[in-house]
Amino acid sequence: MNTVQDRRRILSKRIVQSEHMLGVPGVRHGISSRVEGMGKAHGNVAFSPPRDQTDAWEMRRDWCADLDLDPEAIVTAGQVHGATTLIADEASKGLGARPGSGRLGLGDALLTRDVGPVLLSLHADCLPILLVDPDLPAVAAVHAGWRGTVANVSGAAVSRMKESFGSDPARMLAFLGPAICRLCYEVGTDVTDAWAAIAGNDDQLAIGTEGGGVRFDLHAANKFLLLQAGVDPNNIDASSICSRCGGDEWFSHRGQGRETGRYGAFIALV
Repeated sequence: MNTVQDRRRILSKRIVQSEHMLGVPGVRHGISSRVEGMGKAHGNVAFSPPRDQTDAWEMRRDWCADLDLDPEAIVTAGQVHGATTLIADEASKGLGARPGSGRLGLGDALLTRDVGPVLLSLHADCLPILLVDPDLPAVAAVHAGWRGTVANVSGAAVSRMKESFGSDPARMLAFLGPAICRLCYEVGTDVTDAWAAIAGNDDQLAIGTEGGGVRFDLHAANKFLLLQAGVDPNNIDASSICSRCGGDEWFSHRGQGRETGRYGAFIALV
């Protein structure tokens, strides 16, 4: 895996960014984290119960201020652990920004080639994938848990950018952000069987048996799917951070329970 050291820009909080994407003109991106004492829920950006929506909106504003993005232009989707892709445009700005503002639709990949919309996906162990076509430009934010992975949501996002925008997959940049690591992600045969069905003879690339159980590697699986979709391996940047191993610095469904908060993957054209 072409893993580079995570670039951390320390402002008032910690944001993880991709070295590959920082040099692309007109693209701003970053992945928020869990910061002890930040707001009422340590920087959580999710609105779903039992979280305080007013506080979560304030956190979205804070993270966007660090990234020099407009929080009122945030666009979100109802994440359903599938492979549906949704295209945001100028008119979509604000759908999912504030509490009660709706959402663009149901899906796990948000795409745009318009200046303005701030794409936001939410995570607490599931893998955030940011995509950039540096030539148009165009961007995407993808949410990939195991269900989305075996549905090939990352490949679907690349294909939709190619079909709808004319993007060349070989020129695209991909950042696989912080997520639960293979050692922490014990799974059952439902996962391994579903992965084998999509990966075929390459299924062992993402499967391990450490610690006496079967483990699934979201980073390795989605890198494989991006390569299958035509992304150049030299253009794939991957974080080494595990959301569960990271303890208090990240929200983790496996580590902290289902009521934990969510960190956000932000990306926009400016």
